[in-house]
Amino acid sequence: LAPTLSIVPGTLRMAAEVAAEVGSPAARAAVEGALCLRLVGPRGPVGSISVDAAATGAELRQRTAQDLDVEPEKQQLYFQNGSRNAAKHCVDDELSLAAQGVEDAATITVRLSDRQVAPEDSVLRQSIAKNGGQSYYYAHANELNLPPEVRYVYGGEPSKLAEADVVVKAEAPTKAIANYSWSDDGNFISIIIGAEGEAEAIAAAGNGSGDEIKVDFGVRSAELRISGPSRVFALALRELENEIVPEESKHRVSAGKRVTLRLRKQRAVTWTRLIKPRK
Repeated sequence: LAPTLSIVPGTLRMAAEVAAEVGSPAARAAVEGALCLRLVGPRGPVGSISVDAAATGAELRQRTAQDLDVEPEKQQLYFQNGSRNAAKHCVDDELSLAAQGVEDAATITVRLSDRQVAPEDSVLRQSIAKNGGQSYYYAHANELNLPPEVRYVYGGEPSKLAEADVVVKAEAPTKAIANYSWSDDGNFISIIIGAEGEAEAIAAAGNGSGDEIKVDFGVRSAELRISGPSRVFALALRELENEIVPEESKHRVSAGKRVTLRLRKQRAVTWTRLIKPRK
């Protein structure tokens, strides 16, 4: 057995002495008050240590400092009972391990509370040293150690925008265009929105010379938006029965009467319906 330290309230003694008295590690763990704990350091698993259940978190920290060669004040200890998927709990310096619920065979994980990584030990530098020109970070291989006044550019205090410069435009409500008709006109599909069913939308469209009307054609879609003084009128036709040619499709405005969408068919087939039914 490799000699390890065992903490007893107020004193430390060699775990090898305990092993000599009680035999195997399993028997040693069965001794009243003794805990056999698995120690995991900042660089990975270290091995098992024997600690008295009445030892405090501070005493455990002193014990792990000897095994890991890390100053106690730089350690942050956690314990984990059961499997590695179990929750980790921070070790309290003042309470005993038993009072904190540390069980036999628990895992003690040690993390460095103020760990500083030297530049040459960084992941970036280690990757360049290992992989050379094939490293993902190779572009940083020949970086110069420039002084701060050259590496950083400061732009001064941020400027506050004047309240008058910030204009928030309220979004106009949208009303769906529900009344329209359509027809198959050979090479085109005509969709008509008339003043009889959509008087407000047609009035908002005007003569079509302004930017009130926006039309967007897709391979299987057509969308119309008419912006009025107080609301936007919208017609969205998606999943058309057949494909159209967007760049050859167009719209036409007859002031005060109607807005017509002309969809250019991609194939010269007769449409029996405008929208493809949902399955």
